[in-house]
Amino acid sequence: MGGIEMKKHLAILLAAAMSTTLFAGCGGASQPAASSQGTAASAPQSSASAAPADGTAATDGEILFGLSCALTGNFPLAGQRTREGIDLALEEINANGGVLGKKLVYTIEDDQNTQTTAVNVVTKILTQDVAAVIGPHTSGNAMATNELYRNAGVPFLTGGTSPKLEEAQNPYMFRCRPADTINGQVAAKYAIETLGAKKIGISFNNNDFGTGGRDVIIAYLEEAGVPYVAVGHNAGDKDLTGQIMQLKGEGVDCIISWTDDAEVALTARQLYELGVDVPVIASAGVVMDQVLNLLEPEYVEGWYSVTDFVSTSDEAVTAEFTKKFTDKYGYAPELYAATYYSATYVLADAIERAGSADPQAVRDALAATDGLVLPEGSYKCDENGNLLHGCVIAQIRDKVPTMVEYVDLAA
Repeated sequence: MGGIEMKKHLAILLAAAMSTTLFAGCGGASQPAASSQGTAASAPQSSASAAPADGTAATDGEILFGLSCALTGNFPLAGQRTREGIDLALEEINANGGVLGKKLVYTIEDDQNTQTTAVNVVTKILTQDVAAVIGPHTSGNAMATNELYRNAGVPFLTGGTSPKLEEAQNPYMFRCRPADTINGQVAAKYAIETLGAKKIGISFNNNDFGTGGRDVIIAYLEEAGVPYVAVGHNAGDKDLTGQIMQLKGEGVDCIISWTDDAEVALTARQLYELGVDVPVIASAGVVMDQVLNLLEPEYVEGWYSVTDFVSTSDEAVTAEFTKKFTDKYGYAPELYAATYYSATYVLADAIERAGSADPQAVRDALAATDGLVLPEGSYKCDENGNLLHGCVIAQIRDKVPTMVEYVDLAA
């Protein structure tokens, strides 16, 4: 199926899925909203899409892909939302003819958001006859498994955003979120041009994600001639008083926070408690429920975030997805659900265009992705495996993130 025909095919699938979901939503009971302490046990089971947990191969009428995500450990709600997004996409795709006339299914492994476990579970997934793999999600775990995929010749889609992933030059790696080479520049530019910052504090995590974003931000600020103070912290830190007081003492008039979920929640609380009253621009985690549910409204009131999805957007495709997801699960989607819902459609599109579930053919088709419009934007693969080239600037009011503007660097 050609690229234009495939886009029409996906548009028909999405439209049909919308009417199917509306009908089902009238008669089915919604699942209760998850708390910020959601676990793998509360993740929905989808008999229509999930392959047996023991890794049994797909049947002749199925196409199998792998899924590595955190269902336990320090990141379980992210894994749950990932799976919810994938299950919704597969429900729609398979209800409308599947891919190449076959049902698209997955085999799932819990990587616990640790590099050692990610290596182990990806190794296991790659022993199976998979067309591709979704995950691991984080930059560090994607780097840890990078060579496994390269050596196996199997493509994978990751939500990791660190520029270090691009430096790996792995033709089998595809990033389904905008890279921090985009996000970090947008954050720095917004701080200078819109917020009028004259001296910027950078609070970053000392991991691949945090340091990658830090480097992009610093490079932009140095080119712009804007002074900055950068202070780091580690994943799992419980007190950032020293780092925050350093920023306060340096007289910064804006802070860019580039860190993971638990640490951005800690940053928000301690900035408020220590009386640091300057504009803050954060990476994507701060707009997600699993972070916002940990915070009092005043901790993040007025904060900005550079992200790739907010459920309150009135963009037609995004609003449609938000309604379908909410009808199915009983609560609005957040970033990970949107990311991996979209990634599943990107993969389905690639397999359909490849005309085969052969991993090399799927890789080549992923690399040729162009103009696929989904809830997070328009997907077009560049020479480095980046699929998304825009981001959202959102602002939080009463713990609700609202889109301020969409920045499309591919336009």
